[in-house]
Amino acid sequence: MSTPTSFPFPVPEFGVEPYWEACNREELVMQRCSGCGRFRWLPAPICSECGSNEASWEPLAGRGRITTWTVVTHPVHPAAVDRVPYVVAEVELEEQPGLRMIAGLVGIEPDAVAMDLAVAVEFETHPSGQKLPMFRPEA
Repeated sequence: MSTPTSFPFPVPEFGVEPYWEACNREELVMQRCSGCGRFRWLPAPICSECGSNEASWEPLAGRGRITTWTVVTHPVHPAAVDRVPYVVAEVELEEQPGLRMIAGLVGIEPDAVAMDLAVAVEFETHPSGQKLPMFRPEA
């Protein structure tokens, strides 16, 4: 039996292909409801705010602030052995209060992460070729 050498990566599900295609162009996009104008994450066929089933994919600035995080110290996958410790953070994006996503945090030591830390998106290429959004502290 072979040991996986790279982290698992997401396989685009029906309806979220535009998100992953945008990541491969190094753009962060999210669904925006055509009825009420709110961004929604996770993508969904119906807006939880107004019930509209109309939405478009719109670009985001890719900036936000850390609201919480965890430091992974035990490899949860064989490919993580050489990466621990690493940080997974919840980022509230600047476009809308409460618009949050989870992603890896890079470019900072785990003990230097702090609440409300300003971050910006960058993209890391997985060995599969899929680009993944990560966040890095803003300069």
